[in-house]
Amino acid sequence: MVRRLLVTLLFLLLTLVCTWQVVTFARDWTLQNLHQQGSDELLKVITQLRSALDEYRYLPFLISQDTDVKALLVDPSPSIAREVSLYLEQINLVAGSSSLFVLNSDGNTAAYSHWRDEQEFIQRSHRRQDYYKQALAGNRGGQFSLNEHNQSPAYFLSSPVYNGTQFSGAAVVRVELEAMVKKLRSTGEVILRDQTGTIFYTTAPFNRFKSIKEQVNVEVTLLTSGVVTRLWKRGSDQWLSRSVALDDLSWQVSVLTDTEVVKRNVRNAALFSFGGCIALGLFALWFRERQLKLRSQNVTRETLAKSEAQQKAIINNAQVGLLLIDERGHITFANDMALQQFAVSMPLILAKPLLELLASDGITPIARVLHRLGEKGFSPLVGYEAVGSRSDGTEFPLLISIRKMQGYEAKQFLVTVIDISRRKGLEIQLQKANESLEHKVEERTLALREAQEELVQAGKMAVLGRMSTAIVHELNQPLTAIRNYVAICRQVMTQPEMLEESLLEVDGLTQRMAQITAQLKTYAYKKPEQKQPVSMQMVLENSLQMFKQRIADEDVRLKLDLPEKTLYVLGDNARLEQVVVNLVKNAIDAMQGRADKELQIELIEDSNSQQLQLQVIDNGEGIDPALLANLFDPFITSKPMGDGLGLGLAIVKSIMRDLNGDISAGNTEQGGAVFTLQLPICETN
Repeated sequence: MVRRLLVTLLFLLLTLVCTWQVVTFARDWTLQNLHQQGSDELLKVITQLRSALDEYRYLPFLISQDTDVKALLVDPSPSIAREVSLYLEQINLVAGSSSLFVLNSDGNTAAYSHWRDEQEFIQRSHRRQDYYKQALAGNRGGQFSLNEHNQSPAYFLSSPVYNGTQFSGAAVVRVELEAMVKKLRSTGEVILRDQTGTIFYTTAPFNRFKSIKEQVNVEVTLLTSGVVTRLWKRGSDQWLSRSVALDDLSWQVSVLTDTEVVKRNVRNAALFSFGGCIALGLFALWFRERQLKLRSQNVTRETLAKSEAQQKAIINNAQVGLLLIDERGHITFANDMALQQFAVSMPLILAKPLLELLASDGITPIARVLHRLGEKGFSPLVGYEAVGSRSDGTEFPLLISIRKMQGYEAKQFLVTVIDISRRKGLEIQLQKANESLEHKVEERTLALREAQEELVQAGKMAVLGRMSTAIVHELNQPLTAIRNYVAICRQVMTQPEMLEESLLEVDGLTQRMAQITAQLKTYAYKKPEQKQPVSMQMVLENSLQMFKQRIADEDVRLKLDLPEKTLYVLGDNARLEQVVVNLVKNAIDAMQGRADKELQIELIEDSNSQQLQLQVIDNGEGIDPALLANLFDPFITSKPMGDGLGLGLAIVKSIMRDLNGDISAGNTEQGGAVFTLQLPICETN
């Protein structure tokens, strides 16, 4: 075993070394060819570029020799300037240049081919431009420029204009780079850069007017042949670069060749080399294994014969019914358990169709599986419940599985039969017990629900009983006052104005007593059984209508933030309005004593959770943090004795619970209180 492992490792090592050598050769050879192709393409591009530029070199000299141009520079009259501009316009159209213009000795524009629509250019000075300075020195000028406004690269050609021997101006031709390079033809990607390395023209997927160093990583590679190559890499893209600097144009010209062919050749070389070595090794291994196989075949035959004998013994002693069937579904073998299950003898069961042992109409999944026994689409049947038929006519439930036998020359299929009569009986008993238990659970759940509702109601009544002392105290004060005012009325019967004042006080006290009893009645009120869709905008409108006069009298600034879409919830108008009225009243009461009272009400829809949120915010003193935990409990209040029982928020909490909603309270950063209601949205058709 160790020897075989060492031989395998040595073979793999030799294969990897051979593959590495082949891959290195293929890579260097391909890069060298691409390097030569790039040099040829670079020379072709430079030739095409200079040829395109030479098409415009004659224009400055041609213009400088025109008599009207010379006359304009000697006598710059408007009429001559117009004639020269028309002349330049015609030449520009014929030559296909971008623009032509004539500069005077001061470097200012004397005539311009685009004089009709670019008056601003005529007022521009060119004294600092290289093409003017070169013409002033008596030379034919050339300058590359990148427009600062529209980032448009252009090349300027100039020629001096003389009046005799005296310099009088310069003729300039402007050629857009796009017009020059559109004639370039190359199989690679062409990139033109200025002296700073900024790209101003490219056919490759690079950003123009940005430095090439910001966009690619350059890798210098020395090939085995001594050739130095430059690879430009950006992400997963890679090119071989051939570049040259054109000093007369101040340009750097680069031609990029895609290195995909390098990757392909390297991949093919690796596959061929590695595959060839592996194939050679596999052939040697096959030859050796063939010799071993011939020697082991005799041993295998003897082992197979013994295995078949053991399998038959196991089948005959198995505790499940086992049948062998052929492609037609006919039984060719049955063990003793199968004969016992179907109450039949071996001679009667052999060559009998399997379907005859089952109580089926022939359209069951078993029939479909048997129909595909000899086809490619056959799939095994595992654990299918069916009904077996014994020879005496009785039936019994069974689990049947059909699988293909492996290792046999003839197609044989194994059928497993398990009698599940006892399990079926237990399942029936269990099902009856479950049904009885479910019925009892439903009855008990219903009883518990009714008991819970009664306990809730009883709890409310118990709370009302515990608060009897507070109720007596609250009602005793107005009753005592009423008796006093009645006594006063008897004494002032002769003074009607004082009598009316006392009666008004009595009326107010009775209304206060009615409010106390109304709160108690509301707290003990049992929720209605039926709900209906209610518009929250309508609830807010009706509730705020009750405070319209008070808001105006107390100078409360009301801010309403409502959505355009009408939002509905399931409930009833009365209880929802009671919730809003309680919250608005508490908010206005909390702002007593403030000069700038502000009440803010926001209605927000949360489409993700299908909930609406109603916030009531005031700018009062806020809620005491010690009361926040128990704020919604009965008889919890921050108001002085006699101003309330502390049932308002408890009633609101109870109503929100009945409507499947919730309420929370807190303080704002400015110090006021904020109450937040959350209710599920009801969709209406």
